[in-house]
Amino acid sequence: MKITRGTPPKARVGVKGPAEKRRMPPSGPGVRQLHQRKLTQSRVRGGPRQGPAPDRPLRLALVASAVLTVGTIFGAAIFHVLLIQSEFRLDRINKEASKEEARYEKLRLDVAQLSAPERIVATAQQRLGMVVPPQVAYLMAPAPQDSGAPGAGPDDPAAPSLAGGWAEVKPHLGTRP
Repeated sequence: MKITRGTPPKARVGVKGPAEKRRMPPSGPGVRQLHQRKLTQSRVRGGPRQGPAPDRPLRLALVASAVLTVGTIFGAAIFHVLLIQSEFRLDRINKEASKEEARYEKLRLDVAQLSAPERIVATAQQRLGMVVPPQVAYLMAPAPQDSGAPGAGPDDPAAPSLAGGWAEVKPHLGTRP
């Protein structure tokens, strides 16, 4: 092979000369808008590009499922917090109820002790100076006169009154009213 002066030497494989450099797409401000404009104006495959990119529905589904999962986790956490707060409130109410039950039982015991006949008699004798009478006398009220009318009972408004009965009972009472 003969090498002449006017012909360039053969390039080695894998090494590119300055003229054979790969062309890089332009970069800088405004290039993206220019690229988008070219996409919308292109007539590839029947017209301008419309609708989402092919991978966009998948991305949208992934984002929606992630948001739903996070929302569900937060919802479950909030539910558990409210459940625990309700349990604390229920425990506090149960403690108050047991205290009030104990107080109620103590008050019932106090009422039973205060209403005991022995205590009432002792208090009447000590505080009020009352004494037990030597004998007990029962006074009987006079029976109503029968008016002679059949069916006339004590609740009958036509029955005779006991207005004169007080005058008969008063002398037996003594000097005290």
